[in-house]
Amino acid sequence: NVPRWNQITSGTSVSIVLKADQPTGRQVQGVVQDLLTRGDHPRGVKVRLTDGRVGRVQRLVNSFGGSAAEPAEGFTTISSGQPEQRFKYRDIRLDDEPEEPPVTNDLSAYIKPAKQKKRKGANANLPAETTAETTVTGVADSEAVCPVCQDFRGDEAAVAFHVESHF
Repeated sequence: NVPRWNQITSGTSVSIVLKADQPTGRQVQGVVQDLLTRGDHPRGVKVRLTDGRVGRVQRLVNSFGGSAAEPAEGFTTISSGQPEQRFKYRDIRLDDEPEEPPVTNDLSAYIKPAKQKKRKGANANLPAETTAETTVTGVADSEAVCPVCQDFRGDEAAVAFHVESHF
């Protein structure tokens, strides 16, 4: 007969059976940190103890080493009839130091800069900006102009696609 779910709260001393000890039924004692089961379970409510071990509660244990089912002499159990408060809430706005907002990266943080191609010839020692010579019309060598309308400018693939729209 295992304790009911509503009898177990954080800080309750319990005796549990670890998963590895289920075949033998060996029990270990500890103090409940977290309840891992919502509601009653036929083999016991699953809990995590303060030392990190996880198992199913077999019985409640008082802090004097005896079973809670056998009250110690001179002690009486007083019940107010109200269910115990199981969850503890806190207002994070009252924390001393607010958390720093997460760093937001834009997409430029993930773009790798293009590798500069080595240029052969007399312009090899000049920076890349000065080697991009412009033609008489003011258009850079790497930029093409639409031969049909002379208005559209772009790389060769873009101009080829644009020229098809004229026909």
